[in-house]
Formats: sequence, C-alpha cells, structure tokens
Amino acid sequence: MTVISVNDVSLSFGARELFKNISFSLETNDRLGIVGPNGCGKSTLLKTIVGAIPSLGGEFLIGANVRIGYFDQQMAQYTSNKTVLADFIAEFPGITNFEARSALGAFLFSGEDVFKNIDMLSGGEKVRLALCKILKRRPNFLILDEPTNHMDIIGKETLENMLADYSGTLLFVSHDRYFVKKVADHILSFENNCAVWY
Repeated sequence: MTVISVNDVSLSFGARELFKNISFSLETNDRLGIVGPNGCGKSTLLKTIVGAIPSLGGEFLIGANVRIGYFDQQMAQYTSNKTVLADFIAEFPGITNFEARSALGAFLFSGEDVFKNIDMLSGGEKVRLALCKILKRRPNFLILDEPTNHMDIIGKETLENMLADYSGTLLFVSHDRYFVKKVADHILSFENNCAVWY
C-alpha cells in the first residue's frame, strides 16, 4: 500500500527557494532517512507533509487509513509543572496506572523517574516522553524531525530498538549518520538544491 506520494513539490523558506520538483513515494514499512546540511529544507519538507506550512507547488497524497505520528524538534522544549506520570495519564484518559508506567518504562522512565517534574527533565528526557506519547497513539506512519538531537547514547539505543520493532512506515530527518545507517532502508539526500534518492 502506498502510504505517501510526493509529486513535484517545491518549497521555500521566506524568499529563499529551498528546492523544487521533488518526487518520491513510500510504501508500507519503508524507512526513509532524510539527510543534508542545515537550512536546506529537511524540516520544512516534514512540516509541509503534516500541513503545518504550504508548499509552493506540487502535491502530497496520503494513503487511505494512514494515521500520522509527528515528532517536532520543539517538543524538546515542552514545559509543564506536572509529573511525568500525571502528564502521561492526562493525555490518555482511562489508562490505568500500570499501563502508563509500562509504556513509560519502555522509554526509560522507571521507578521514581515517573514522579519527576517535567520542567526538571533534560531535553533528551522530554524527547523520550514525547515519543512515548506519539507511539501510544499507534500511528502507522511515523514522521520524526531530528529525534536524537538531545539524546544520550542509551536514549539513542532505546529509540533504535523501538524503531526496529515498529511495524509502520517511517520518515525521519537526522544528522546522526550512525542512527540513519541503523534505521533507514532508503535515503533522500539534499544536495545543491536537489534531492537525490539512494
């Protein structure tokens, strides 16, 4: 099943054209890593796919029954005076304490960690919490913008393992070459205002 089809899409940031006429499609279980220098349009492409900003031209076609889970870099700045556990339970009304702690435990929030105040968490811990919430909603198309940016080695390994077990389609941006190599089965490289598919 085609999850997304991108046809002749052009994007700009302000007055600056980033790239034009990009086309690609992803099928069920494809894992595409997008790489390239800062400011070349990687995050802009993801934001356009999820409808946060408009494209200059072309079209995105999302397949039937596709449920998108989107991680934005800004989620590492999330603030709340709730504890990790209280915040998670508030997000999923009806979830039991045990279910919440099990889900959080898979993202390294174990024991007393679930009672930490969110405002006291590191950037990496906030990323893990955001990803835990996203995956709890069971998306079949995961779009991640620099998910490993604030993570330590253990956090990255945990995410790699979670994504290895993830059964949906994955589209992500990363500067971490090891992470890309470990997770992606295709690469879209932004080079000189062009996108090259590997």
